[in-house]
Amino acid sequence: MSKLTTYRSEHSVITDIFSGEQKQDEETSEKLNIDEEDIKLSPKLVQLLRMGLADKGELETMKRALKSGDKALTNPLLREKLFELLNKLVEAIEEDKQIWVRLRKRLLDKGEDDNE
Repeated sequence: MSKLTTYRSEHSVITDIFSGEQKQDEETSEKLNIDEEDIKLSPKLVQLLRMGLADKGELETMKRALKSGDKALTNPLLREKLFELLNKLVEAIEEDKQIWVRLRKRLLDKGEDDNE
């Protein structure tokens, strides 16, 4: 049987928000087991997103997609944003020979470390 919620007026909801009161069944970070360190993005990545890696109006959507991890793949909008980001990064690597050489060297070095 589904649990029905009672209707509350906009005034009472706004009053509760500003007074700091919270309903018992509201989602809080403690109830969701969200660790603050798990959802942080590196400042360098955020800077690249702001500089044009993400479209202007979609910065928050892109950040949400990156923070969501595997869950983003189940949401069509977030999955599309991650795919766009991957395409931009691959395009940047392919177009800039210096980035390509550095990435290639890094992968080769990592492969040698794994073989040892």
